[in-house]
Amino acid sequence: MTMRKALALFLATCMTLVLLVGCASSGGSTSAAASAGSAAAGSGSKSYAGQTLYVANWQAYNSDTTYCEQAFEDKFGCTVEHVYYNSYDELMTNLQTGGNKTIDCVMVSQNYTQYFHDAGLIMTVDPGDIPNYQDVASTYKDVSPYAVDDKGNVFAFPWTTGVTSLAYNPDYVDFDIEHWSDLLNPKLKGHVCLYGDYGDGMIIGALISGQDPTDPSSLDLDKVAAALEELKPQILSFWGSSDEQLMTYYSGENWAGNMWSGPYAQLKREGKNVKMVHPSEGTIGYLDYWCVVDGTDQYDLACEWINWIESYEEQYTMATGEGTDYKSPDGSPYPTYAPVNQKVRDGLTEDQKIPLGMDPMPTKICMLNYLTPEQKDAWTDTWDTFKASVG
Repeated sequence: MTMRKALALFLATCMTLVLLVGCASSGGSTSAAASAGSAAAGSGSKSYAGQTLYVANWQAYNSDTTYCEQAFEDKFGCTVEHVYYNSYDELMTNLQTGGNKTIDCVMVSQNYTQYFHDAGLIMTVDPGDIPNYQDVASTYKDVSPYAVDDKGNVFAFPWTTGVTSLAYNPDYVDFDIEHWSDLLNPKLKGHVCLYGDYGDGMIIGALISGQDPTDPSSLDLDKVAAALEELKPQILSFWGSSDEQLMTYYSGENWAGNMWSGPYAQLKREGKNVKMVHPSEGTIGYLDYWCVVDGTDQYDLACEWINWIESYEEQYTMATGEGTDYKSPDGSPYPTYAPVNQKVRDGLTEDQKIPLGMDPMPTKICMLNYLTPEQKDAWTDTWDTFKASVG
């Protein structure tokens, strides 16, 4: 294990304490690493015994499951260590302050990939080093500016897509929830839980205020702030991970709010009473990518990881739950996250598509957009002011 790897767990522990933001240096490592790794990456024939790959993701977001992490370790004889974060800004700060010397692969949503790329934190990768990329559905490939730069270089590889939609617990809610504005119902006072990130929150505020968040340049932030002010007495808490949103649901405190499709599938799998609706005014959509960190000394293994994460085997298991401990109350396997591998998508049954948010599809999807630095500052200022005011 290299010295920089020995520091990884320490930095992971300290990640949320880091306050200084430095400037990452891409240097000449990208082309050298790519050249060295192109022959071996994706082949599955090279042994990585004794090597460790550090990957950053949300906790309990599929990649740390046995059928993903352990299966990859068994396949390549290596060790995978997860570094967890609670926001992409936190992850970016980590990489800018030394984490780029310890972390090899990161999972980033489409509204942040370009920030990471522009900051020199993730590297362009020859798709030939990721053979399974050819099986990714065309609608998710080569998407600019989220995954491809203006020269056509790919720097982010699709992994899963889904929605963060409106969910509620019928055990505590005696009326039908159909719109984001229904969260303002006085019956929900003190029992609404929302994801704490500004992106989802501002989209919800925009939709409650009757605006279309898909065009950030036309958004009236004063109207969004007013809508969020109305929402303030309804808030119980903000969650930052799958575990956090599930804990409040299990305790009976979380009656309604936004929910990732993965935790929704888990609650359904466990037989919990939960309803997810796709409001006609819009549902929040996301596309999550894996990227290779610029500065890694594990380029080959990082490419193997992304190739694995996009493989038919992993994508099918992720989507269906077959061969895992994820079971419905009747003992049948249960789907978890929507795949991007076209062959897997084509083979899913209608029953398997329902909990993945693929059937029925939302009538309108509001993707988390890339924002200019000025727009991002304005959005975060509005959202942070609202969060700070919630007692």
